[in-house]
Parts: sequence; structure tokens; C-alpha cells
Amino acid sequence: MRRFALAVTGVALSAWLLRPQLADALVVRGDGLLYASRMQAALRAYGRAIAIDGDDAGAVDRYSFFASTTRDRRAMAQAMAVTSAFLARHPDDVAIRFDRAMAERRLGWEGNALVDFATIAMRTGDARAWTFAGYAAAALGCRALARSYWRFAIEREAHFPAASDGLRRVRP
Repeated sequence: MRRFALAVTGVALSAWLLRPQLADALVVRGDGLLYASRMQAALRAYGRAIAIDGDDAGAVDRYSFFASTTRDRRAMAQAMAVTSAFLARHPDDVAIRFDRAMAERRLGWEGNALVDFATIAMRTGDARAWTFAGYAAAALGCRALARSYWRFAIEREAHFPAASDGLRRVRP
């Protein structure tokens, strides 16, 4: 009985220690399924990787990005839950915050998307984040704020077409 208990303890300890490797293997599996055009199966593999290791940024990034590209509102809502849980533990991860902001935008939650895009933009100075923040502000009717975000984007990248287009479309 003692040997059995030691064996079970050893297997449990090994599984716990190998969580990151198991999660990475599931991410690779999900990538393979994605390349084979099996989106739902890939999302399940990424979801399993997150269940094993919720701190695996690669799994969270892939899951949330691809879930937000579907037209499935349930998958997008799950992406929101996954990214929000991850950001509660890792608030400075801009890639995951960007994924969450894109999912928020797809769900029509422009106010939340604006907060996330503006947070990313202020932390990184990224022209894309400033531009998306501008479009979120415009969707909320905040035209002056949208124009200022697009100007920030153009200051970062002088010929950023999406920001220039926003400025042309939204008049003062």
C-alpha cells in the first residue's frame, strides 16, 4: 500500500510539475488543427491548455484571438472570461489586453474596448491601439476624443492609413 501511495504521489507531482509542457503540447495540437481548418477543434485544444495552465499566455492569446474571429457569441463571451481571468493575474500583458479589446469590440462593448485600447496605447504608444481607441470613441459619439486618438496615432506613424481615414470621416 505504501508503494502505491508513493507511486500515485509521484505521478501527481510529475503532472503538476509538467503542467506548462502539457499545455504547450496542447497549443501545438491546436495550431495543427487550425492549419487543418478545424477551428472548433483547435479552440477545444486551446481551452484544454488553459484549463491545465491558466497562466499560459500563448494558449490564452490563441484562444481569445480565434474565438473573437468567429461569429459565435458564446465563444466570444468565453474569450472575454478567459482574457479577463488572465489579466487579473497579469495586468501588464498588452497582447492579451489587445485580444480582449478586440473581443469587446466584436461584442459591441465599445466602452470596455475603449478603456482597453486606450490603456494599451498609453502604455506602449502603439499606433494601432491609438487608432482602435479612436474608432471605439467615435462609436460612442465622442468625436473630439476620437480625433485626438487618431492624431496620436499619426504622430507615432505619420502615414498610418486607418487613423488618417478616421480623421477624414469624422469631422469636428
